[in-house]
Amino acid sequence: MASSKLYFVALLVIASVFVDVQSTRIMDASSDCDFRGPCRKRADCNDRCGVNKPPFNNAICVPYGGSRQCCCILS
Repeated sequence: MASSKLYFVALLVIASVFVDVQSTRIMDASSDCDFRGPCRKRADCNDRCGVNKPPFNNAICVPYGGSRQCCCILS
């Protein structure tokens, strides 16, 4: 019984490390973003990012720090 609890705890630790590494990798990949203020949904970012106007071609609302920010994806 104790070994199954230990196995479960070890599995949770490994899973949390994997999730942390993946989230760090996603934030590193977002270096192509120009962050332009708070948002709740993607539509909030269209005006801030100038969608369909150079140099931006897309906008998304992403978690950044303790809030959500508009990520203007650079062309």
